[in-house]
Amino acid sequence: MCDNKSEKINKCSCKSGRISRFLIPALLLLLSEKPSHGYELTEKYTEFGFTEAGSDPGAIYRTLKLLESEGFIKSKWDTDEPGPAKKIYSITDEGLELLSSWISEIKERKKTLGLFLKRYKKLKL
Repeated sequence: MCDNKSEKINKCSCKSGRISRFLIPALLLLLSEKPSHGYELTEKYTEFGFTEAGSDPGAIYRTLKLLESEGFIKSKWDTDEPGPAKKIYSITDEGLELLSSWISEIKERKKTLGLFLKRYKKLKL
């Protein structure tokens, strides 16, 4: 984090900024593709280019627990594979609805950022 105001103004913190907000829609998207266990979701999450939560698996597991408590995902223990049992998460119909809401919000943000970039391109720097 930045220590003073001028450092905050002069340094773009976009790379590590509020990207963690996308943990919920990213997990819902991954689970809509296929049921998965937590470790696999941690690996797949980093494929989006979001590294914050990927470097903190606890954030992913806390978010999975929250999503499950709210009914957006469900889990069951897989004891069929060799080795320790794994908790497999899958998305519910409510989770698909939430994902759809997130997609609408992301599209809106993309549109806004596109307008911003378009105006920036017009500058003669």
